[in-house]
Amino acid sequence: MREFDADGLTLAKYQAEIFSASVIKAPCSSPVFLRRFFSSDFAKKLDHMAIAFLSLDVDEAFCSLANEFGESSYGKERYPAEALYWVGYITRYISYTRCCSSFFVYKTFPMRLLVDCYPGFHTQSEEWAIDRLLSKVGKTEEHFDPNARLKEILRRRRGYGDKTKP
Repeated sequence: MREFDADGLTLAKYQAEIFSASVIKAPCSSPVFLRRFFSSDFAKKLDHMAIAFLSLDVDEAFCSLANEFGESSYGKERYPAEALYWVGYITRYISYTRCCSSFFVYKTFPMRLLVDCYPGFHTQSEEWAIDRLLSKVGKTEEHFDPNARLKEILRRRRGYGDKTKP
């Protein structure tokens, strides 16, 4: 686990501002925006902490997404800007401190769950929120350990760790 330092805070606030601005700047619905964002090359830049190569301009993110995916007005559901700010912050916090990709965080936690948890979780510490979110999706902190995931895959595919197999 990585310490949440000044770079992590800068990235988390930047992503939070992008998510909050998406209510106005993204022509598509919030779920579509979030899916596109977490699948984007822009999110990968944030994952690789390319903070020196980012202008930290919110409009840059929207231009990057439009260039990669094109414009779309698909969907109608809009999440509240305050909830999206927290979703942006907490997902970047998780990605940064757990050293995992944004897309992995997106696949772990349904975005609707994060939005629904916002009212009760946003005033709590990040670690408290992560612990409760993990319990809601039936996972533990071990979920973020790449070696634990590898061992589980090996167990499923080859019976790794199964005492009955030679």
